[in-house]
Amino acid sequence: MSVNRRIKFAVAGSAITFALSTFGVSPVQADDQQPPGIEVDMPADLEITEATEVPKGSEPSSGSATHPCIGYTTTYASSGCFQPYGDVFYVTDLLADGRSAAVGVFTDYGRAKQACVFSLGAGKTGKCDWDYWEKGNVKLEILLYDRATKGWYQPEAWSDWLPVDGQ
Repeated sequence: MSVNRRIKFAVAGSAITFALSTFGVSPVQADDQQPPGIEVDMPADLEITEATEVPKGSEPSSGSATHPCIGYTTTYASSGCFQPYGDVFYVTDLLADGRSAAVGVFTDYGRAKQACVFSLGAGKTGKCDWDYWEKGNVKLEILLYDRATKGWYQPEAWSDWLPVDGQ
């Protein structure tokens, strides 16, 4: 193939790519609009607690030898884990979308369902410190909470059942 012909193909390909990208871009979302998402049903008797902020550099680690955070579960918008030592639940907001990161906590022994909600912004971590029965198990549901609508939204992710005593 001649050099001239290659240049023509390259220019034509670039023009097509530019045209498709120009017409395929969706409009920018207005600041007063809520981000899209599918609403998730949560129990009506769910107890909601606002997380307290964890100072930068003190975030939990799954690699901690003394007090690991287990059940680390994440979506593109939020993450959470459980630290058996002290029964502490951590939640991190990963996306500046106007919604709060949340971790729902469910037990296998009938305790009331709880949610730890963190509203201080993307890139920050919060924690909720609760006391659970050491012989039980907890399961985490990571999702988003919208304070204005009191709605729960995807993306959501579930951990496995986690032993409260960490064993």
